[in-house]
Amino acid sequence: MTRTAALVLSASLSLALLSPACSRGRADDSAASVDKPRDFVRYDPGHVPLEFIKIAAVEESAGGTTVSLPGKVSFDEEHTQRVASPIDGRAVAILVKLGDKVHAGQPLLSLSSPNVGLIQAEAQKSSSDLNVAEKTNERVRKLQAEGAVAEKEVAQAEGELKKARSDHARAAAQLKALGLSSSDPAVNAALRTQIAGVVVDRNVLVGQEIRADQSTPLFTVTSLDTVWVMAEVYEQDLGLVAEGDAVDIQVPAYPGEKFPGKVTHVGEVVDPATRTVKLRCVAANPGRRLKPEMFAKVEVRDAGRRKVILVPSKAVLTDGDKSLVIVATEGNVFRARRVSVGPEAEGQIRVLGGLQPGEKIVTDGAIFMKREIENQ
Repeated sequence: MTRTAALVLSASLSLALLSPACSRGRADDSAASVDKPRDFVRYDPGHVPLEFIKIAAVEESAGGTTVSLPGKVSFDEEHTQRVASPIDGRAVAILVKLGDKVHAGQPLLSLSSPNVGLIQAEAQKSSSDLNVAEKTNERVRKLQAEGAVAEKEVAQAEGELKKARSDHARAAAQLKALGLSSSDPAVNAALRTQIAGVVVDRNVLVGQEIRADQSTPLFTVTSLDTVWVMAEVYEQDLGLVAEGDAVDIQVPAYPGEKFPGKVTHVGEVVDPATRTVKLRCVAANPGRRLKPEMFAKVEVRDAGRRKVILVPSKAVLTDGDKSLVIVATEGNVFRARRVSVGPEAEGQIRVLGGLQPGEKIVTDGAIFMKREIENQ
């Protein structure tokens, strides 16, 4: 074999040995590109997709914003009474029905109880004790002016008078609550409402045994002229709500209709499970159209206390439990970025984190750009 032929054979063998290695290298590079796909797409100026998207700079808004919160209608507890019996007994007659309008002092239930006589006797005794204590105190005061009584006796007389007044007030209140008189003989007591309103709940039947320590109220009376709407606000939104803020309340029963109200209380404790704080609103209820236990949406109108970032709803994409926006950077590079957002209101979504003022995002055509990035 000539020297030239030997060199050609050696070169051929070397190429044959290197070729598999090169093939493996390209395959490894290809596999790596599959395992780690790009999370962006780049277009040349004038590229067709750029004609179908809109890009806008992210801005902070210092104007009044609206925070939308889930809520529920409930009783106005300042105008609600849950009626229970202060004594044991048995229901003789039920004097009202569900839905009845009642006035303050109206009897709801007639109650037979062996304690009625004892209550009247205690009231008579407390009245007598008060009369004696008043006369004793008056006499001691006169003796004190003459220097004929010690300060200790004066203090003792005043203490007995205070106790007698307290016992008499308690007995009188018990008589009033049961519709009794301390002098007239009575067999039955009457449970009365202390407020005007509507009977919305009843948990007693004729002949039922009633105990003073039972936990379930016999009646619930409430004025539905106003209602409370309880909502929950996320802790990151606390700077946007305050007592006195105006709210708009919407319920599914009346689509498109808003009931005006006002924030009357913001809770002091964050729920560790939901990271929310209780919010209480009060609203007028003309025609009693808002019913307790209705689901509601509460829109709190912030008075511009804090700057926020608002973006068009179309700019935010949902991917499972994640929210994404498409961020545009120099060189026509578009990249998907995860953001945290609040609820949508009036075609806009408030961004809580993940974006900074001045950055540019795709506001129209974001879903198209997301598909382009995923297909890289």
